[in-house]
Amino acid sequence: MSRRSLKAQLAIKAEQNTLRHRDANYRDDFDAGRHHTKIPLEKISASPYQPRTAFVESEIHELAASISSVGLLQPVSVRVVGDGYELVAGERRLRAHQHLGKPTIEAIILDVDDATSAMLALAENIEREDLSDFEVGEGIRRIEEQFPRRTRLAESLGIQRSDLYRYLSYSKLPEFVRERLVMQPKLLSRSAASDIVKALKDAGDDVNAHARLREAWRQLEAGRLDQTKIASMILLADTKPVEPSRPIPVMKGAAKIGTVSRHQGKFIVKLSISALSEEQMDRIQRFVVELLD
Repeated sequence: MSRRSLKAQLAIKAEQNTLRHRDANYRDDFDAGRHHTKIPLEKISASPYQPRTAFVESEIHELAASISSVGLLQPVSVRVVGDGYELVAGERRLRAHQHLGKPTIEAIILDVDDATSAMLALAENIEREDLSDFEVGEGIRRIEEQFPRRTRLAESLGIQRSDLYRYLSYSKLPEFVRERLVMQPKLLSRSAASDIVKALKDAGDDVNAHARLREAWRQLEAGRLDQTKIASMILLADTKPVEPSRPIPVMKGAAKIGTVSRHQGKFIVKLSISALSEEQMDRIQRFVVELLD
């Protein structure tokens, strides 16, 4: 299922829950879901269900400039928690107001439970194309606490259970990987995360599996390894992958007839056939076989 479809399902579920709550008895000082008010920024705490782990400061500044020019077009959503308010949706708008030094922000007060608050936060952020699978997974993981069975959670989100497991696989990754994903959440798709978790499980008692994962992750961040290759690298027999090397030329007199190099765990010798006699090729083949015997 695409993120757009997931977002639509979340929005529907959240709206159903919100409508159900509107029939309940509310506090006398606001009409939940319909009351617009201005709230001091210091009274609003961040949402614990915010799926987004990284905010681009330049985008916050651009939004702040827009708000300063034309005003806030869409109020933030909050819910009452204790003597203050907890943000439900609109953290970018809240951060933009903080950047502008504004004392208050226009808000809509909702009466929603934890599950609905988490769904609303996730639905708003999934609508943005730049939200990563990791951040979606983190949002779903927080919702998971409200559902005793994963089958029911998948049904509530409107996704297949297999895709739900892929999103939740991030929580089973080693801590150092999760820490890196918080800073760069787009590095790993849910499918690649699921493959890594499976590879670590298949590696069993192999004490070098995590070392190979660290090396693979280093190469991923350096742009030298595709994320889809990490799982297979974890299961390699070699404990330390060989670094790619610059090809060394093989000379015959003044002429270059080939190269010797190391790349992705392979020792590569390339020689021009036209520069070798049949006897020389036979000797090279026998030498290699004898060398490794």
